[in-house]
Amino acid sequence: MAITLGTNIPSFTARVNLNQANDSLTKTMERLSTGLKINRAGDDAAGLVISENMEAQIRGSKQAMQNIQNAQSFLTVAEDGMVSISDHYQRINDLLINMANDSNDLNSRTAAVQEIIERLDEIDRLAETTNFNGRTMLDGSVDEIIIQMGPGYDADLDTLDISAALTDCHIAEMETTLPDNLNPESGDFDPSNANCRAFMEKIQAAIDTIATKRGLLGAYENRMESSYDSMSIRIESLETAKALYTDADIAEEATNLTSQQIMQQLNASVLTIANSLQQTALQLLGA
Repeated sequence: MAITLGTNIPSFTARVNLNQANDSLTKTMERLSTGLKINRAGDDAAGLVISENMEAQIRGSKQAMQNIQNAQSFLTVAEDGMVSISDHYQRINDLLINMANDSNDLNSRTAAVQEIIERLDEIDRLAETTNFNGRTMLDGSVDEIIIQMGPGYDADLDTLDISAALTDCHIAEMETTLPDNLNPESGDFDPSNANCRAFMEKIQAAIDTIATKRGLLGAYENRMESSYDSMSIRIESLETAKALYTDADIAEEATNLTSQQIMQQLNASVLTIANSLQQTALQLLGA
């Protein structure tokens, strides 16, 4: 190798290698300090895109799971309201069965009707006041209740309309308004066996309607519970897959750290030696 005073090629080469060693060491220390393999896009551009897509799926699935839990609470409140209304109808049915028996006189039948009136009023009150987070659900005001129960934007795959499980529980809508022939305030009051049985038919139809809605409500709850469990498993799988791209292998990085520290120290020593070569040229000139 020639000894020159103009360009110190060995020094330049050693400096380049030292800078590379410093850069590698810095990145390794960054991975060790953050625990992440990808700290910026330049670390792995393709891996960043894949991991960010997975992160969107993970976070979207977690929010969808929260949506499902809220929807389940919504349906629980709705069912509680339906149960209360159904209980009132069951009691009204009991009273009508009793009234339709000829062993009861007009006074006892009139007393039973008074309880029926109070229970019908309470059914209307429950229809008006049963709500979740300020949204009524049994008053006929609900057109659709869309639950975002998936992380995507496909309406067919990621949403569920649960409004079909709800119904307008007003007595007028259920056709259970007290008929004039059973209303003591009406001039047509004659609470006969036949009139009691006719109203009993409407009450039992209302009981059937509510039972059917509760059955559909239960089906929705089971579907959402299944979706919740599936997403829990999916999130675990996505987290594992994402970790392969984003999480640093600490054992590997620790090994790299040792190797890079040695290379840094070695290149620093080589640079020192290379910088002393021009002093050798001066010695040859007797300077």
